[in-house]
Amino acid sequence: MWKLSTSGKGFLVAVVSALLVGCEFAPDCTVKEGGDEAFTAGCLVIHNKKVLLVEALGKWGPPGGTVRSGESAQCGAERETWEETNVAVSAQDTAAVFQNGFHLYWCSPVGEPTPEVRAPLEVSNVDFFSTEEFANLKWRYPEQAKDFSRMVNKRLRR
Repeated sequence: MWKLSTSGKGFLVAVVSALLVGCEFAPDCTVKEGGDEAFTAGCLVIHNKKVLLVEALGKWGPPGGTVRSGESAQCGAERETWEETNVAVSAQDTAAVFQNGFHLYWCSPVGEPTPEVRAPLEVSNVDFFSTEEFANLKWRYPEQAKDFSRMVNKRLRR
């Protein structure tokens, strides 16, 4: 009979094993030349008129995070989106650059997106939402609901 140890080396091995299970490398970046420089970046992903969002610490926002050294902002946005949501994307044009330096890109899913939490230590939930549903969410930055709703609706009218 198996017994999970909750202390000492056995616990550490169990935690590390759990974190490594299903580890995969992010898909190759779709931006082959150039790219923007930024410390943080993320994606606004629209699929079936809904936007991909992640929940962290009880608040919602677009997927994104820290850009690695030598990585373009677009590649960082693609990688962070995949790492947090399991959705492979292709970064397109800039949606917004915020005062804190966060670069947000319009990103298209590559293939059929099947969102799921891939980074449970960072993200607790991931899903697609319509702009009508934005008002019902608790946002990381409260003004984002209106800003994103306006940006997404404008993009959908194109």
